[in-house]
Amino acid sequence: MEILPQVQEVLTYMESVKVTHIADRLQASREFYERLIPLAGEEEAVFAVDNKTVAFPDRKINIRIYRPSHQQPLPAVVYFHGGGFFKGSLESHDRPLRQLANLSGAVIISVDYRLAPEYPFPHGLNDCIDTTRWVIDHAAELGIDSHRIAVAGDSAGGTLATAVAGALPGIICQVLIYPATDSSLATPSWSIFAEGPIVTLKSGIELWNYYTDDKIKAAPIYNDDLSGMPDTYIIAAEYDPLRDEIINYAHKLRQANVEVTEQLYPKMIHGFFQMGGVIDQGKEAIAAISEYLRNKLVQ
Repeated sequence: MEILPQVQEVLTYMESVKVTHIADRLQASREFYERLIPLAGEEEAVFAVDNKTVAFPDRKINIRIYRPSHQQPLPAVVYFHGGGFFKGSLESHDRPLRQLANLSGAVIISVDYRLAPEYPFPHGLNDCIDTTRWVIDHAAELGIDSHRIAVAGDSAGGTLATAVAGALPGIICQVLIYPATDSSLATPSWSIFAEGPIVTLKSGIELWNYYTDDKIKAAPIYNDDLSGMPDTYIIAAEYDPLRDEIINYAHKLRQANVEVTEQLYPKMIHGFFQMGGVIDQGKEAIAAISEYLRNKLVQ
């Protein structure tokens, strides 16, 4: 395994982040994740960034809306952040989503879904489905086109995004950035990269245990009917234990006659989408996703 200099810079930075003062292991992991924000680079200006709370009968969900221009109605992408289902926030993904809004020309709507283990499956997924449905129903007041809406997410957020795409009709496309698709953790890449970098077999087992007791139902690869899925853009990283399950999921989508655009980034690690301030391929991925979204939503 060849570790590129920029990847090594990221790994060295991560080693410097200390959260040992936090006794609670779960909270320490969440704090560690938030401290990786600088890896995304500087905070870009966006035409408008608005925080909003969506009220449902039994809960409230915070969202952040990135509007790249004054034009209305614009297409929209409902985005679900990564973090293994148990960490991540509006802040953890703020910087790459600013870049995505500016480059894609679409409104990006980030969803602060509830996290496991306090809220295990399907609480977070229900938040994502209900919020996406709310976005569609309130498109006019949001200044977006209800007929040009996509979903997207990275890692666990990609898992949630594809579940939302399967639950709601009318989604134009889904962008899945190294999604967790197979809870068995039995593909060859989980053995090859059992010790990482970034994600390890131990942490993979942990996150699925945090998330659910019904791992078959929660994992997209076990969905036997993918025929209604929208066009798909799916990203995998070569040095990622999730690599093979992502490739397998792309294959299963194609078998269901779904149009799939697949991109494997050589020598890349899990999480590089959020590391564009250090790793060039992170910026390249945002640009490639933006081009895909423009082709599907804007033109």
